[in-house]
Amino acid sequence: MTARARVERAQFDAGGMFIALAGVLSAFGVLMVFSTTAQQQTDLYVYLFRQLMFLGAGLMVCFLVVHIPAVYIRRATVPFLALTVILLVAVLFSRQVKGAHRWLALPLVGTVQPGELAKLSVVLFTAWYADRFRGGLACEFSRSAVLLGTVAVVCMLILMQPDIGIPFVIATAVWVMLLFAGVRKQLLAGLVGVGIAVIGIAILFAPHRVKRMTAFMDPWRYQTGDGYQLVQSYLSLSYGHLTGRGIGNSQFKEYYLPEAHTDFIFAIIGEELGFIGTVTLVLLFALFFFLGARLAEQVHNNYAALVIYGLVLTIVLQAYVNFGVVTGLLPTKGLGLPFISYGGSSLLTNLMAVGIIVGLWRQYRVDGGSRKP
Repeated sequence: MTARARVERAQFDAGGMFIALAGVLSAFGVLMVFSTTAQQQTDLYVYLFRQLMFLGAGLMVCFLVVHIPAVYIRRATVPFLALTVILLVAVLFSRQVKGAHRWLALPLVGTVQPGELAKLSVVLFTAWYADRFRGGLACEFSRSAVLLGTVAVVCMLILMQPDIGIPFVIATAVWVMLLFAGVRKQLLAGLVGVGIAVIGIAILFAPHRVKRMTAFMDPWRYQTGDGYQLVQSYLSLSYGHLTGRGIGNSQFKEYYLPEAHTDFIFAIIGEELGFIGTVTLVLLFALFFFLGARLAEQVHNNYAALVIYGLVLTIVLQAYVNFGVVTGLLPTKGLGLPFISYGGSSLLTNLMAVGIIVGLWRQYRVDGGSRKP
């Protein structure tokens, strides 16, 4: 085997491993969704069939997107962002579910969560804009202001749902992308201050968030009220011990832990698979980040590298925020665990992101793919 053939094989293996890891996480998610919901339904297979349907559709989208030329992704960036903004505005007038306007029912499509699309569209827009005005971002405030204003509008629309988790993920990913894009450090430092101020205002002017923060500081004191979910999460994790009760044997999923199949599925994983299971999952997401970063390092195109870093960050950051919430390290937020929690919009969007990552990597990787900027 020639040296070039060995390089191409290693590169193929890197992209294949990345997709395979996303597939393994998604398949494990289907298993845990079924384990978590089977005893809650008259029809034991309702959530299982839905999640399998989402997984099948997501894998199809992933493999289709891999083959889309980067030029078409670039051209679709602004229309896709505009569509996302329209959906974010429309969802504010939708039917309220569990105290929030996050889900929008569309004809022929079904229920979608525009906030999930926002993560993808904002990352694509940031990479496109930063690459197009590469020099201007570093020295012209007006160039940066257009980008930051656009991101701010999207985040504010999501905050109005209300949802503070997704804006945090988006803002952090964009900040890191701007760091890689060479934006002035003074501006980046200022953005950190603005972000902290916005989060503080968002908490202080929302009574339910104030209660969450109070319960987060001392959940056992409020275990019959706002601290109930976190206390049940603690107990569920603790009952798993080292190796867990076994798949399907969780006690807390039946009666005690709200949102067990979505935001707090990690607690059920801890109960059924124990400390070993939770640590393994944490390490798998660390591997996902490592592989994604390797793919970004192997491309010779600024736009592709920014997209890959941004999309990987949105997925991994959301995962670790979810871990923090479930274990009580962070205040409670309405963020699911990527690939694992029940939800069609999240699974489809994350698998689409994986397809875009591998597709751009294949086109712009070193020693292979397109040589055009």
